[in-house]
Amino acid sequence: MISLQEKFGNLKPGYMPKYKDFIDQVAQFGGGAEGDKYTQAKSFSNTYELYIYAFFIGLYNDKRIDLTDEDKLTSFWEMKNWKPEPLTNSLLTCAIAVSDFDMNAIEEKDNDFISKQIKLVKNEIEAFANGGLELIKSAIDQDPELLEDDMYFIKLLST
Repeated sequence: MISLQEKFGNLKPGYMPKYKDFIDQVAQFGGGAEGDKYTQAKSFSNTYELYIYAFFIGLYNDKRIDLTDEDKLTSFWEMKNWKPEPLTNSLLTCAIAVSDFDMNAIEEKDNDFISKQIKLVKNEIEAFANGGLELIKSAIDQDPELLEDDMYFIKLLST
């Protein structure tokens, strides 16, 4: 039987395709050397770093985009590969806290019930991450020079 931690680790949250160009603009897809992000003028070394950042921006601002199963999301990498692990765990903890995840019931239920609970958490991650992407992209669309400020993403955390 796969542990709950492994099930969460195997999640591949997604983003709406309308954010692809923006993500490509500010994050390296597939990672790369740390120095490459500077030579390519990227703010994030990996797509998942931007995704985690967007999740917390969405959560902090209570900006969520409720998605349906019909939404064709672009997924990228399993969460078990995201670094740093403590930050990924914090994201999961927050997503569990805002979802209707029933921690007590999963000890006694079957795999189908557990899968539905995992999907609840994934839905929260995607809703807040896409909401955060919307906030960030909207601000940059209004003022593209924000990307010229090396501190923009840090400043955004404090507003």
